[in-house]
Amino acid sequence: MVIALYGCAALLVVAIGVLGLLDDSWLRKALESWINIHVLFGLLLCCLALARYQWRIMHSPRMLPTDVRELSRHISRTVYLLLYVVIGVRESIGIVNSIWHGGAVDFNLFDDRFRNGPDRAGWNPKDDFQLFLATGFSALIIVRVLTYRLWLRSIEHVALSKNRN
Repeated sequence: MVIALYGCAALLVVAIGVLGLLDDSWLRKALESWINIHVLFGLLLCCLALARYQWRIMHSPRMLPTDVRELSRHISRTVYLLLYVVIGVRESIGIVNSIWHGGAVDFNLFDDRFRNGPDRAGWNPKDDFQLFLATGFSALIIVRVLTYRLWLRSIEHVALSKNRN
């Protein structure tokens, strides 16, 4: 049951992420009329990572420092996998769309303004892919901070147990 719940949540994260990378979607325009789709994607991604973290903490025995490292890797792999799936689905939609409408396939995910060479602006808060990467990076930072705190507690617990013996 928990796996199905995480699967549905991951599917929702992927759907919102793909909508955030599609420019001319009517569904994106309807969704953006009442909420920022990039913030929604970031919140859903972070909430999924936090839910995985919390469930693992609640349903596992006391963690050793090596277990905390494995937990960090596991949750980070989940975030990376979701980011890759979103990019893959977006690229697949672009390929199908170019075949369907008879155009050139553009595999570049960055905005046209970003590809203009030395006179480009750099960080563009309106570029969907840059915001997509920023939200993924934020989720990974949250995972690292949480697991670092857990690692410090596990080190402290190991030191206390050694002092008692």
